[in-house]
Amino acid sequence: MRKATFLLIISLTLWGCATFSPSYKSGTAAAINKDWDAAIEHFEKASLADPDNSVYRLALLRARLSASAVHLRMARDLVYQDKREEAQNEYRIALSYDPTNWRILDEARRMRSEETAAEEETPRMEPPVKLHVADEKVQLKFTREASLQSIFQALGKHAGVNVLFDEQFRDKPFAVDFTDMDFEQAVGSLCMASKNFYRVIDAKTIIIIPDQPMLRAKYDLTVIKTFYLSNIDAQEILGSLSTMTRTAMKAPSIIVDKNLNSVTVRDTPAVVELVEKLVRMWDKPKGEVVLDLEIMEVSRIKMRDLGLDLSEYGVGMQYNDSGTEEESTGLIDLNRLDFSKAENFQISLPASILRFMESDGDTKIISQPRIRGVEGEKMEYLVGDQIPIPRTTFTPIAAGGVSQQPITSFEYKDVGIDVKITPRIHFENEVTLELEIKIMSLGGTGYADIPIISTREIKNIIRLRDGETNLLAGLLKDEERRTVKGFAGVKSIPVLGSLFSRTDQEIQQTDVILTITPHIIRKIPLGEEDRKPVWVNLEGANAGDSRAALPEDEMLSVRLRQERLLEDRDQLRRESMTNRVYFNPVNFEGPAGRDFRINVNLRSDDEIGSMSVNLAFNPRILELKEVVEGGFVQQFGSNPSFLKSIDNGAGTCTLGFSSPEVDRGFKGQGRVATLIFHSLEKGESPLSITMVTANAPSGQAVVLEKREVTINIK
Repeated sequence: MRKATFLLIISLTLWGCATFSPSYKSGTAAAINKDWDAAIEHFEKASLADPDNSVYRLALLRARLSASAVHLRMARDLVYQDKREEAQNEYRIALSYDPTNWRILDEARRMRSEETAAEEETPRMEPPVKLHVADEKVQLKFTREASLQSIFQALGKHAGVNVLFDEQFRDKPFAVDFTDMDFEQAVGSLCMASKNFYRVIDAKTIIIIPDQPMLRAKYDLTVIKTFYLSNIDAQEILGSLSTMTRTAMKAPSIIVDKNLNSVTVRDTPAVVELVEKLVRMWDKPKGEVVLDLEIMEVSRIKMRDLGLDLSEYGVGMQYNDSGTEEESTGLIDLNRLDFSKAENFQISLPASILRFMESDGDTKIISQPRIRGVEGEKMEYLVGDQIPIPRTTFTPIAAGGVSQQPITSFEYKDVGIDVKITPRIHFENEVTLELEIKIMSLGGTGYADIPIISTREIKNIIRLRDGETNLLAGLLKDEERRTVKGFAGVKSIPVLGSLFSRTDQEIQQTDVILTITPHIIRKIPLGEEDRKPVWVNLEGANAGDSRAALPEDEMLSVRLRQERLLEDRDQLRRESMTNRVYFNPVNFEGPAGRDFRINVNLRSDDEIGSMSVNLAFNPRILELKEVVEGGFVQQFGSNPSFLKSIDNGAGTCTLGFSSPEVDRGFKGQGRVATLIFHSLEKGESPLSITMVTANAPSGQAVVLEKREVTINIK
């Protein structure tokens, strides 16, 4: 009795060690239902009870990572709904589950401070020699044409800089306005307008050179800089860099170091700065995704074997006369055949077995792999076994003989789940997945007991949102086999046939369900600098250090100044008509989303006591924000009679003024008003004067010429 009790205790102990704890089973059930918070609670209990069990620790780690991803997605949704307090709590929970994920902390800080991540702007390359000039703004204006050389010298004298000229420099008359400009900005704009460029000799000396390819090659500085790449292969961007930075004169010298994965560029500072911007835009880390797969396979095999099973469905009879002498030869003399003796005959009957077998088996397989991968790279997941498949070949025993010697080799086939996925992350928080999934299982045995492998394969390309779960496939296989064996003719008789026959029935059902859920954990980092255009002006650079064009705002200001100066010069040269109303500048081009000014000018040799002007523009392209009266109207005091009426809905504006003195009017040339526009979107809008009415102090009408301007918003 004691021995039996001891064996029972040992058996129960071994059985308890071979099974998982109830907490682990509860955690597994919660994980299957995607209740990760409950799963963590149960797995923590199991791990505390058995700290050395690696299965419990791995399950707890997987549940923590999954719960962190779920709460992070919930936090992002709450931020989108502008529920920041709830989002902050979700960020805190996600970080508690995955404290090593610094991106969660960084994202929570940005949300709290309401700041977006912006990349540091690349500092401009400084030349080895700089000009030392005062910060005082230039206040020079040459409305009448003057000598270009004297203008450069006047700028140099104002800033205390010596201005030298190349021997090929050509002097010509020029008109320009340098009001409120820095010295380098003034020299650069004048060089650009006159098709020259300058080079800094020392801190107090510059030289003016004609902008010609040969002189560019002679005076331009040369810079060598190495860029070390982190995310892309240097050899891949070599061709793109050569194409994007090629000028009309030559292509830059670019050397690739495969060991260091670096690119070394030798060219002018403008080209090297352009290469640096392109490298910063291209050398971005790839995005990463985590894929939660759930593969569920449920199979059921039901077999039924009923009826009479005979070993051989036949009756045999044998004649043997043991008294004859021909027994040894097997021959019988027909004259001595005797059918009257029963002992000469032997009858063989088949063995019979009555079968009553029925079996029913269920199989359930659930696999929940979690795969993390990089965008554009194939991820593979394979779990299963390798089954040996015999292959027999026949070879001759000796050279030149008949192939009769069998040689058997084995080829191993994978049986299980094979998943291959290539992800691609979109900027709309969506993921495109290129899928190739194979489910291979044993389907029985065939000839010579060779295993039969059943394969189910899915190839598809789908696009899912971040965190969206999709039913990938539901494959149902239903097979039924029924075999009836029995006596010919008798087995088909109702009721009686079932007594002399055997029915073998097999029903096999298999259902496979696949679900997939992508989670974006890292996207390609794009800042504001990446979305801005890169301005390239390699051949028309105007700076003395041979850099590219000025920054966007400065370039726009310089271009507008030059256009206004050209318009002023054209207006001064125009002698065709004395009295006219016109715009300045005559043509304007600028980007969308900015404010700009258009002047309404008047020139009249006759006195004008009152005037009314109706303007029209495209309200879809432009918005007139304000009308400021000009100096032409203010010549009769600080509060002259000035009328303005703006209707942005119809795209019209009415301007008017009148002299406060009855017997005296306005005369001469000046600015009537300044129109402050805001560009709404891209397009072209004419700014026209639909009607103008002017009267002298005596009441006589004054005829004025009117002109329109074209505004192009890019």
